Amino acid sequence: MTVVSLAVATSLALLGDLTLYTALPVHHEAAGIPLAALGVILSVHRFIRLAANPIGGLVYDRLGRRRPFLAGLALATLATSGYLLAGSFWPLLASRLVWGLAFSLISVGTLAILLDVTTPANRGRTVGAYHALGNVGRVAVYLAGGWLVDVLGYRRTLAVFVPLTALGGVVAWGTLRETHLPGAGGEQTSFLAGLRAVERRLAIPAAVGFATFFTGNGVLMATLGLHLKHETAASGTLVPLAALTGTLLAARQAVATLAAPVAGRLADRHGDRAAVVAVGAAIGVVGFGALTAGHGLEAVVLGVLLVALGESVLLPALTAWAGDLTPPEVRGAAMGGLAAANDLGGATGPLAGIALAGGAGLRAAYGLAALFALASLALALVGRAAGGGRTERPRGEARTPP
Repeated sequence: MTVVSLAVATSLALLGDLTLYTALPVHHEAAGIPLAALGVILSVHRFIRLAANPIGGLVYDRLGRRRPFLAGLALATLATSGYLLAGSFWPLLASRLVWGLAFSLISVGTLAILLDVTTPANRGRTVGAYHALGNVGRVAVYLAGGWLVDVLGYRRTLAVFVPLTALGGVVAWGTLRETHLPGAGGEQTSFLAGLRAVERRLAIPAAVGFATFFTGNGVLMATLGLHLKHETAASGTLVPLAALTGTLLAARQAVATLAAPVAGRLADRHGDRAAVVAVGAAIGVVGFGALTAGHGLEAVVLGVLLVALGESVLLPALTAWAGDLTPPEVRGAAMGGLAAANDLGGATGPLAGIALAGGAGLRAAYGLAALFALASLALALVGRAAGGGRTERPRGEARTPP
């Protein structure tokens, strides 16, 4: 039940954010912003999360999980309302900053709760199940969001999504129970002790997370609409671009829905998290290679789906790898640090992608992303060679999957 509650609440909280990624690259005028501001609007929330994530993690360790998570969902509703009302750059920027605070609480809390309710024996498959369920919601958002923007318009679509975002908070309030009592793991850690929880043991998972979010959630998410616009113009194809972008992003999440549980089970069965991470990174290299060298819509579709498959294989194993290294009493702080690394990648990726798209071109942006995916592959192999990313399945320890 915990996994289902987290997936539903998080998916509804993401309605406004995912709509911006679908609509703004091709409908930025409707939001009252120039194309040059697109990279800033799509990435600024991640910069505030660089500071908010570690602090949010410490809040979770001190106040428990339920109250901060519900606060994050309330802020998500406020941010989505701001997108609806904003008619120019600065109000939209302020709403994105609110979303940054909201998703810091949501993402760090989700990771900490998932670690609370799992053991090394079932962590991979439980995290994979969460990714799968969450991605079902994202598929629906991308399909409905892109279609609604083309049919109803940008603002009317957001007007539909504001109450649905609020519904996520209601679902979590009614179903999510406390999974960590403050002080239950022992003596409360100090601020510096909490930060020290993210130490050298987590350096490789954090670096891989940075690179993965830089490429997929950063470069690809920010530039896909532009890439489709260029490819359809080159071929003379007339299609509703927001709907096409939403459909491809939905297909990306559909791949994740199918692949994430399988990858999580493999990571648990073999106990070799680093090897699964390496396989996912290798698939990502091939996907960005297709986007870099390919031409036409077929190449775009192939590249997007391969990148999605790589992420879906990599992320559940990476979360399990980091969770295996983290003691219960500092899980919030540790996951806050890991989320900060992810967000640094997600924040710089759109800026780099949009900048390269306007200069050297989109293929240069995807070539850079391929190099980052290759770096993730190398890091995973280095970590595995050093004995990291492996766990023994505990005997006689079995917690009922939530």
